[in-house]
Amino acid sequence: MKRFVNNQKGFSIVIVLMLLALLMILGFAAISMANNQTRMVSIHQQREQALQYAEAGIHRYMAELSRDPNFYATTASSDMQDIDTVYEDGYFRISCSDPSIDNPYIILTSTGWHKNSEFKRTVEIKLQKKDLLQNAITTNTGSDVLWYTNRYIRGDRIYGPLHINGNLIVSGKVGDNFAGGEGGPRFYGKVTYSGNYIVEPGSWFAVDTTWYNPEYNTVDGAVKPEKVPATGMYSMNENLKLEADSDYIFQGRTCIYLNGTSMTIRNKNGSSVTKTIPENGIIYVKGNTGNNKWGLETANVFISGVLEGRLTIAAENDIYITAGDPTDWSQPSTTAPSTGGVTYSDLVGKTFTPENAESLMADCNDMLGLVANRNIRILHYNWPKGDGDYYWKRSLITHYDVAPYNINVHAAAAAVTGSFEYEEHRDGPKKGDVTIVGSIIQNRTGPLAGYSVNFADLDNFFDIPDPLHDRLSGYGRTFVHDPRMMYESPPSFAGPKHSGWEMVEWQEVSNPVVAEP
Repeated sequence: MKRFVNNQKGFSIVIVLMLLALLMILGFAAISMANNQTRMVSIHQQREQALQYAEAGIHRYMAELSRDPNFYATTASSDMQDIDTVYEDGYFRISCSDPSIDNPYIILTSTGWHKNSEFKRTVEIKLQKKDLLQNAITTNTGSDVLWYTNRYIRGDRIYGPLHINGNLIVSGKVGDNFAGGEGGPRFYGKVTYSGNYIVEPGSWFAVDTTWYNPEYNTVDGAVKPEKVPATGMYSMNENLKLEADSDYIFQGRTCIYLNGTSMTIRNKNGSSVTKTIPENGIIYVKGNTGNNKWGLETANVFISGVLEGRLTIAAENDIYITAGDPTDWSQPSTTAPSTGGVTYSDLVGKTFTPENAESLMADCNDMLGLVANRNIRILHYNWPKGDGDYYWKRSLITHYDVAPYNINVHAAAAAVTGSFEYEEHRDGPKKGDVTIVGSIIQNRTGPLAGYSVNFADLDNFFDIPDPLHDRLSGYGRTFVHDPRMMYESPPSFAGPKHSGWEMVEWQEVSNPVVAEP
């Protein structure tokens, strides 16, 4: 027994073998862990690369939108979609849904993967257009507080967002017999301002819940004004001149009558010529600036008619919207026409109201842009003739009133350093209504009517006579925002500096092709 216990030669071998086995197990475990770690690192790298390539597709498409805000509607956009696009050591595939009146966003999806990997990742973003055209009216500044033209006043109806960088001033307890006899303005959309909010004496609230005055209106659902930072304003888009075809660049006074897909143009004192809408949709008028309204070298545009297609007209001075054909230089009638302006072909013969604007504009393919370095005006007095002069009643030392009773302006209109206004708004008789379908961008709030003194806005107990409550001259105004301008714009209207798309939502979505690890 004693010799058995002291004989340990075989026991040592067993211990050594057990240690070797343990080391082998630990070694295999370490190798397995290293392999798994390497695999996990590789998978992580592949997944990160897939995400990187997916986002590369997003940035590639957004770069095109930054150059052309309407890129999504082009053939080049379609050609970019639903194909495997090489990027570094992998690929991306993008697709997007076009915006619409019901959903004015671009939904852009991009899937990325490494060329040696089956792992794919998909990113979906929501893009919203950032553009002043998203407002029915955008104004840089008003006038001084005592001058009424910077107010939103009796009879005004604004169907769509409004923003003013300066003071928001509302006025009008009582008004003329306009829009059902209601006094005061009505805002059917978001209202923002960057200066002060000023309610003049006698301004009132109404049962209508769209009246926003928070001092008087406690009705639930009222749209109230919001103070926000000032926004940047348009400058004259130099690209318009560079992009315009030489056959559509004119020097000096230019009269244009739109007639569907064609138009009659009469430049300076020349003869009328007929042209089609330019392929890139741009007309540019250059020349002298200043107050020489009828000068042959002054870069003014006189325009009216019906547009079928898409067109932007830019003038280095003023644009005048007329009642009749401004290329017909016959002596004007002594009776002002009943209607006039610029209208869309797709709206001709249809009853347009603010309530059916969305449905009608969804089927409208026409879009006009008017860009004036100074003012955009409704022509009130006199008429051009061939010698650079104009028709007026010299014998009576009076003027021809050529402004129509009612007028339509279907356009995005930008008065870069001036206003959208009615020429000589305090003179002449009281007219009907001006109906704007589109968007107005102006440096200063422009007048469209002449009113009595501000005493008319005081409460009734002041016993102001009724005649002082009326609009004395000019037009009642109804602004209806073109809902397509939440995502569209006329050709090269503003340029990429002032118009673009911004990301409002980002999310990664599951990839149905390859399961996530």
